[in-house]
Amino acid sequence: MESNTEPRPSYFARATNSVRRRFLAGLLVVAPLWLTYIALKFFFRTLDGFFAPLIKHSFGFSIPGLGFILLIAFIYLIGMITSNILGRSLFHFWESILHRIPFVKNIYQGAKQLIHTVSLSKSTAFKRVVLVEYPRQGMLALGFVTNSIQNEITGKRSVIVFIPHTPSPTSGMFEIVSENEIIETDLTVEEGIKMVISGGLVTPAHFALRAGKAKPSV
Repeated sequence: MESNTEPRPSYFARATNSVRRRFLAGLLVVAPLWLTYIALKFFFRTLDGFFAPLIKHSFGFSIPGLGFILLIAFIYLIGMITSNILGRSLFHFWESILHRIPFVKNIYQGAKQLIHTVSLSKSTAFKRVVLVEYPRQGMLALGFVTNSIQNEITGKRSVIVFIPHTPSPTSGMFEIVSENEIIETDLTVEEGIKMVISGGLVTPAHFALRAGKAKPSV
């Protein structure tokens, strides 16, 4: 009788796949950081190169660290502008232009998601990382516990789980799951968000699972 077992990949193939996964995972982190560094360096030199000679010529003295101070003020000003309606319109218009440039689009989206990762991981909105059966029995989805509720009639408790979309953890859906149907993990919120953004490329080598009741701290 012929066996239907597929041949195991060779050591070279496994090593190549491992190197490729780790390289892509590193690229997802390095590329946005590199783009941010280049942009900050450009604005720093531009602001310092324009205002430093102007101040020295007008007042006869120079201000140490002027470029850095102006860069911080410039970033704050951009954030203040984009927080109002006109600023958001201009921001979305600028984003639409970036999304039409193939290589720049990928780097910009990576940088934006990296910033979302930092902000979300420091937020108290996500309590912990769990696994729930979704979208069908036998399949597990990674989610973040945001709250808990109790049925006043039965006294049973359920948790509210946000299941994010890949690669953007800022959108997704939420499910109300009985506390004895979730699978607890020891992943941090930051590790969970990195897994979502990278599509599983950035994943801890090992993490613990524990079925049972939700933690009472929620």
